[in-house]
Amino acid sequence: MNGSGEFDTVYDLHKADIFRFVFHLTGNRTEAEDLFQETWLRVVRHGPLRLGGQNLKPWLLKIVLNLHRDTLRRKRVRRMFLLRQYHSEQPDYSRPDGYASSLTEPAQVAEQAWLQRDINKAVAGLPEKQRRVFLLSELEGMRQKEIAGTMAIPVGTVKSLLHRAVKRLQRELADYNPKGEKIKCDAKILSV
Repeated sequence: MNGSGEFDTVYDLHKADIFRFVFHLTGNRTEAEDLFQETWLRVVRHGPLRLGGQNLKPWLLKIVLNLHRDTLRRKRVRRMFLLRQYHSEQPDYSRPDGYASSLTEPAQVAEQAWLQRDINKAVAGLPEKQRRVFLLSELEGMRQKEIAGTMAIPVGTVKSLLHRAVKRLQRELADYNPKGEKIKCDAKILSV
C-alpha cells in the first residue's frame, strides 16, 4: 500500500473521533477546524505511515494535545503583547446532534438543550489538564494507562486529575441530580 492509501485509511478511520475530541478541547468550531486540519498536516509531514495493525489513535491524540498546547501558548503571548481579550464563540446548540433528535416533546428538547449547554460549559470550565484527561477518558474511551502514555504523565496523576474533574463536574451539575446520586457521564451527551 502506498503512503497516500495508508493516510486515507487512517484518516477515514479516525477523522470523526479526532474532530469530536478537538471540538471539545477548544470549545470553538472555527478553532477546532483549524486544529483538526493542522493535526492532519502534521501527520502528512511525518511521512509514510506504517500501519502494521497498530492503533494510531493514541499517537494522533498526542499530536492534537501538543498542537493545542502550542496554540494556547501563542494566544497567551498574543494577549500579553496586543492586550486583546480572547472571546470564544459558543458551540451551536441548535444543531441536531442525534441525541436530542429522538426527543419528541418541545419541553424535552428544550430541557436537553439546557443540559447540553450546562455540560459543555462545565467541561470547558475544567482546568486544562483535568479537561484533557476527562475528555480522553470519557469521550475517547481511553484507559488510564493509555492516557498516561499519550500525555506523558504518571498513571497516578491521571487518576487524580480524572477524580478531581469528575468531582468538580458533579458539583457543578448538581442541579440536574437533586437526589445526590452519582452522575455518570454519557459520551453521547458530549458528542458534537
